[in-house]
Amino acid sequence: MTTTGMAVSAEHVDVRGRRVWLARSGHGEPLVYLHGPGELDGWAPALTLLARDFTVYRPDHPGFGRSDDDPSVDSVLDMAFSYLDLLDRLGLDRPALVGHSLGGWLAAQIAVLAPGRVRGLVLAGAAGLRAGVPAPDIFTLNPVQDAELANHRHGARAAAVAAAERITEDQELFQRYLRNRMATAHVGWNPYLHDPKLAGRLHRITAGVLIIWGAEDRLLPVGYAHRWAEALPAARLEIIEDAGHRPQAERPEAFAALVREFLA
Repeated sequence: MTTTGMAVSAEHVDVRGRRVWLARSGHGEPLVYLHGPGELDGWAPALTLLARDFTVYRPDHPGFGRSDDDPSVDSVLDMAFSYLDLLDRLGLDRPALVGHSLGGWLAAQIAVLAPGRVRGLVLAGAAGLRAGVPAPDIFTLNPVQDAELANHRHGARAAAVAAAERITEDQELFQRYLRNRMATAHVGWNPYLHDPKLAGRLHRITAGVLIIWGAEDRLLPVGYAHRWAEALPAARLEIIEDAGHRPQAERPEAFAALVREFLA
């Protein structure tokens, strides 16, 4: 697996008898990227930039992508426990966590469970809290509709829509799409993409927190960013202009610069 200017290795890692697909690249302090439900390519553009300064780890969640199912996982809380086992397996004591969408919810849950295990927390377009802001139901969207709503910039949106229109032509990719969709529904269907108890537990987080949001996010609008900032009053909030739900893909330089400055 390669990206422009940076080699990325990928393998299955055994974690307590189940296989976790893991990509990694770079040198430096550890940074674990926790993906959103719609990511199928495995390596967001911003990760290549961050790998210049960090050792970046990008696993597939249990039940997602190319990782094994984990029968013990019925919620994001369960998934957080599973990730603590992965951190132990990798020998990562206090990595930075960068979570996007569902992965942001997961990153926050890990930091609540084990505050001492997280050096810094970045929440990008994070699910997990209820904001009372109108948002589409992602479980009613087909791949093309999801691509249209997730991307703001014309070039990124056109490319994502074209890829979504061809998704059924690649059997392996389509299977990963279906697995991600089913696994997301399994942990986030009801209540819809949030944990009613999470806000009351966020005070347990001891790491610094950076909240990043695309100004034109149409899946989780900016009102959700302000809800996170309200729940984490010590956090820093950064809105990236000219970006939708995936600023790490649409504005990778801006995204990576914010993360790099925050963790420095």
